[in-house]
Amino acid sequence: MSATRKVRRIRILLTNDDGIFANGINAVGAALAATYDVTVVAPEGNQSGSSHSLTLGDILPIREVTMPCGLKGFALRGTPTDCVLVALLDVMKDNPPDIVISGCNHGPNVGVDVLYSGTVSAALEGLRQGHPSIAVSLDMVHGVEPHHFETAAAVLMEILAEPAFYADLVKAPAILNVNVPNVPLSDVKGVMITKQGFRAYENFVEKQFSPRGRAYYWIAGNSGPHDAKPGSDGYALISDYVSVTPINLDLTCDELLKPLEARKGLVEKRLAVVTGARGTFGRSATPAVGARRSVKAPVVATSPNSALKAPSAPTRVASHYTGSGSEAKAASATGVRKKLKR
Repeated sequence: MSATRKVRRIRILLTNDDGIFANGINAVGAALAATYDVTVVAPEGNQSGSSHSLTLGDILPIREVTMPCGLKGFALRGTPTDCVLVALLDVMKDNPPDIVISGCNHGPNVGVDVLYSGTVSAALEGLRQGHPSIAVSLDMVHGVEPHHFETAAAVLMEILAEPAFYADLVKAPAILNVNVPNVPLSDVKGVMITKQGFRAYENFVEKQFSPRGRAYYWIAGNSGPHDAKPGSDGYALISDYVSVTPINLDLTCDELLKPLEARKGLVEKRLAVVTGARGTFGRSATPAVGARRSVKAPVVATSPNSALKAPSAPTRVASHYTGSGSEAKAASATGVRKKLKR
């Protein structure tokens, strides 16, 4: 009689940028927890628009909370990227996730939204750390009901349930940016694999004045219409389709590489004139054998319980001139005089 093999449940790291108590992450969390092993590490408060920012030079307090959906989670006083790093490098270090899910965001992340989105950036950080990642957003408008987060949760569950989708995601150096129309699930017409489109904002910066006449600003523009170009993420949403866009970390514009390569000599000539480099520009970028470089030792922040050890003080590299201090100064002065005589 063969022993029954116990199958481990897929582990998921769930985060967002609207905060751990937001409706979107709670709808998704409740759906995921029925099938998967879910660990939630999310911002303590709203971090919308934080993009891929890190908290540097400050502490990141964390506390365990009970979410409205009933899940236990960790609320971190930091950005979505902070949350992913803390989760992967500490909270889940002994049981790393099979996939990182970010969302569900309160509003779409299409076109240039992805540049500002903490939701998308959290997924990209998961990718950067070597984990398949998905960002999911609902095409809702704040203050306009209803918000069909249940639709977004259901769509995400079906994507995760499809082995071929997951296999492609594991192999590709990209995340899936999933945007779901704000309609009941029965009204979703299908799925479109899309390209990132474009969406402009109106009145992006609003200027106002205090009672004493001092100017201040709000950055909270009104989003313009979705991109109506067929094949774009916005086009899918206005057509009541789910938009799935693969996005990676490489922001290189390949179309400009060859034209710029052909014109770089023009810039090099100008630099040669300005610096008096006498033709050194344009030579091989490989440093000469024996060339000396100044290397700074990395700075590693440590805590009393951290396994990381701060690096020892950098060792000074001995100068090629090994004389006494006064002799070294004299040699240096001689070198300066020789340069001045040229």
